[in-house]
Amino acid sequence: LERVFGKVQKLPSGAPNSKNFDMFRLFMDDDGTFQNNPDQPLLLYKNAWKGSEQEARRAITKGNYWTSPWAWGVFPYHHYHSKAWELLVCIQGEANVQMGGSTGPTVLVEKG
Repeated sequence: LERVFGKVQKLPSGAPNSKNFDMFRLFMDDDGTFQNNPDQPLLLYKNAWKGSEQEARRAITKGNYWTSPWAWGVFPYHHYHSKAWELLVCIQGEANVQMGGSTGPTVLVEKG
């Protein structure tokens, strides 16, 4: 699969660990403000969570000791982590979230 920057690409169904859900990737360049890594794409998993909202809340926070504001919302401003990764899980509803800074693409995240 050819690497395309700024566009969500569906990975082939035979990709490793993709038996029960769809996998997508999004490569983004460093835009001068946000240090997007051109070698490490944003990974999107659709329909990866099959449980209830309550089960998701327990599963996400139990072993990680995450509390608000690290759970249950998306910041309304652009930010990045220079020494950490981030996990965004949608357990209810849907949202359009702009990734990679103010010039980055907007992706639809949905429950699952």
